[in-house]
Amino acid sequence: MQAKKFYLCVILAIFGLSLTVTSTRAADEVLLPLPFENVSGRSDYQWVSESFAVMLAELLDMPGLVVLSPEERTVACDRASLRPCDSLTLAAKLRLAEAAQANLVLIGNYEISGEKDAITIAFAAKLVETREGRVVGKSFNFSGPLSDLQTLQGLLAWSLLYERDPALPYSQEQLKRRAKRIPPRAFEFFVKGVQSPELKSREIFLKRAIKEYNEAESVGHYAQAIYELGLAQYRQHNSAEAAKNFRELVKDDPRYWEGQFYLGLTAQATGQTSEAADVMERLAAALPLVEILNNAGAIQTVKGDLNRAVLHLQRATTSAQQDAMVRFNYGYALWRDKKFEAAARELQAAVTLIPSDGEAQYLLAESLLAVGKKTEGEAADQEARKLLSSNNTYAQWKTRPDKIPSLIRLKTDFNRTNFYWLSRQRSSATTLPPAQTRLALQSLERARQLLTEKNDEGALAELQNVLNNDPTLAEAHFLRAQILQRRNDPESALSSYSAAVYWNPRLVAAHIALGRLHLARGDRARALTHSRTALEVEPQNQEAQSLKKQIESGH
Repeated sequence: MQAKKFYLCVILAIFGLSLTVTSTRAADEVLLPLPFENVSGRSDYQWVSESFAVMLAELLDMPGLVVLSPEERTVACDRASLRPCDSLTLAAKLRLAEAAQANLVLIGNYEISGEKDAITIAFAAKLVETREGRVVGKSFNFSGPLSDLQTLQGLLAWSLLYERDPALPYSQEQLKRRAKRIPPRAFEFFVKGVQSPELKSREIFLKRAIKEYNEAESVGHYAQAIYELGLAQYRQHNSAEAAKNFRELVKDDPRYWEGQFYLGLTAQATGQTSEAADVMERLAAALPLVEILNNAGAIQTVKGDLNRAVLHLQRATTSAQQDAMVRFNYGYALWRDKKFEAAARELQAAVTLIPSDGEAQYLLAESLLAVGKKTEGEAADQEARKLLSSNNTYAQWKTRPDKIPSLIRLKTDFNRTNFYWLSRQRSSATTLPPAQTRLALQSLERARQLLTEKNDEGALAELQNVLNNDPTLAEAHFLRAQILQRRNDPESALSSYSAAVYWNPRLVAAHIALGRLHLARGDRARALTHSRTALEVEPQNQEAQSLKKQIESGH
């Protein structure tokens, strides 16, 4: 199946069709469940609002229906400039769903009645089609004791799924049991925790949620609460405690990959460099995002494995040529590896992006002087002297170069839009046998190494091995396209760049290359489409901005 998709992609590219996949699986519907509106005015039960979004995001995520998580909703809120996300007009809710690229949105309201041990809830819910703003199917109404909230939410989930597909292979009881697997008090404290804007309060609620879960002798561990607790501690700079929580997560847990990202950061912050390097290696193989590749390379630099550091950072630079941090780390790793000419190129790019970067100016000067470029080296050295003179850093480094501290720069957060998209893409793709995946990644590393040695012929052979084992690796298509373009074979390059964006529609460098190729062929419409796509992913990308201006101005 994967090979068929690959060859289809190539055929379409040859005919000049632009492939811009924006969802995980084209045939799937995408649903955004929103917090329900509290119409009772009882603020002590406001937590119930978010509980609907949390519970239904999990229960409704079935084959054929991609359901966006509360975290993905937050990303969409930022993109749509909407705050808060739980008190919006219908028009704003539809705008939010469009920002989340959801074609369906679940909205509802609830009312709390009664006192003390006789608290009841009544709620109504409906699915709305995003573009037309029309209700899909019927509206649903449920009521009962608040103590049965999770059971009622399970019943709502089943009803929504059954309305959509009467052949649903799940019974009401199965959905209700799944909804009740978290003890009610643990679930309540978890929701209150994730709702709390104050980190210390969030930590207290989440600890209580985990305590309630454990005391109820529930199966396994409360993975969602453990992840959120680790994240709250990380954001309070308590790396040691955060790392303990992230280590508890296992691969089948929700939020496992995000937890691994933060485990890498917290392990490094507490001096556990080997653990941090191992974690980032696993992440780089599964989710090769710029921030993950940057951190993997930076931590390998600290560990002293400069070959691996250079490979990761080279990959990161391929996708983020305008990222000063990535260019600096790449140059720093090359400088540590005494590859001064290559280091100078990367560090020059870093100081071009941020001229006030004293550390980059210093390393650039050292690299230029090491390869005999005295005039340029002395100019960079003068800049470094000015920028690093305030705390005597320049003098200390000049007199004791062996005492220069580690200069790596870590990205402390990830691009959540790209992260969630790639996570879903990976989880929905046909799983390759582990040995086949390993062979593909090994060949990809060899291809990158051959490219650094300017051995295009050998690199092409290795890239073919990669694609034979895993035709879904966008980076292999991208690297192949770069070689073909250098060889003055624009048609084949166009095909390979198109395959790259088919498998990773957020690969900005490939969109920019496609834009330039289409522009050179006189196809301004397709060139503009690719430049706009690149800017949707990276609005500040200077190359994409320049390309768009060039296309629009006609020059």
